[in-house]
Amino acid sequence: MSESMNVAAKKIADKMIADADKLKLIASTLSNGTLVIDCGVNAKGSIKGGELFTKVCLGGICDVGISIPGDLSDIMAMPAVKVKTDFPALTTLGSQKAGWKIEVDDYFAMASGPAQTHKFKNDEIYAMTNYKEDSDIAVITLEANKLPDEKVAQFIADECGVKTDNLTILVAPTASLVGSIQISGRALEVGIYKMYEVMGFDVTKITYAAGITPITPVDPDNLKAMGKTNDAIIFGGRTYYYIEPDEGESLEELATNLPSSSSENYGKSFLEFFEEADGDFYKIPKEVFAPAQVIVNDMVTGEMFHTGSIDLERLKKSFEVKEVKFL
Repeated sequence: MSESMNVAAKKIADKMIADADKLKLIASTLSNGTLVIDCGVNAKGSIKGGELFTKVCLGGICDVGISIPGDLSDIMAMPAVKVKTDFPALTTLGSQKAGWKIEVDDYFAMASGPAQTHKFKNDEIYAMTNYKEDSDIAVITLEANKLPDEKVAQFIADECGVKTDNLTILVAPTASLVGSIQISGRALEVGIYKMYEVMGFDVTKITYAAGITPITPVDPDNLKAMGKTNDAIIFGGRTYYYIEPDEGESLEELATNLPSSSSENYGKSFLEFFEEADGDFYKIPKEVFAPAQVIVNDMVTGEMFHTGSIDLERLKKSFEVKEVKFL
């Protein structure tokens, strides 16, 4: 990787600031020099803003787009987030994964983005992918209901080992348009996370990956929004993984056990899991997070394994779809 993910993400963030009015975002600078981009707290946000936010989450080295419509069946079609990456393990586990829980006084956020390459620089994923962060800037995305202040920014900068005026923070609540888009853009991530954390698979063998997930309807209730956005992936996410296995290694078992429906707990909504975990997102069983449908292409043998399926009825129940019939 010739370019730092933080540098790539910073270019996107700077473009978001330059086009803030058009993207319905609000950019500001804290007294300590940290740039803050409000993508949904006080700002309205936008579809394009959600696309760019998702791209920043992935470290800027990927393709993110919106498909309109994203067909799920012949009776319901919705806009969907499309993600493609040639660096699957690095962009998802090394940047997009919400692996950092920010807690400063009464401020709470789930953090993603390439700033994690500073915070978790000794994480195995960077050694596996031969990535080393050599920039002195940090770009972080926060899923939070409030904007960070100077104290929060100082904490993040200190943890990353950068100056506060070299820090850029993007913020979007779960209950916002940008929040809905960026979470729906995580289907690839949860599949790769399950391969790595639950199944013990060498994710560096994934050469290319692509995914598409319906954009969750925006719900003003943060708890319900959290449930709907995660259900979008569990019941409606479709992912494609191009893998180069070792000689003689079959990918059939991997594919069989990867979709959400392979879990013995399949069928519960995300909110049910959340309640069972006493409201702690990080205590939810890891195998719960998985895309609904998976296609695995063995690039050595040419075989393709297709597992799982879109669960339209559970998706419609989660989204509280009310079908209106003409008289």
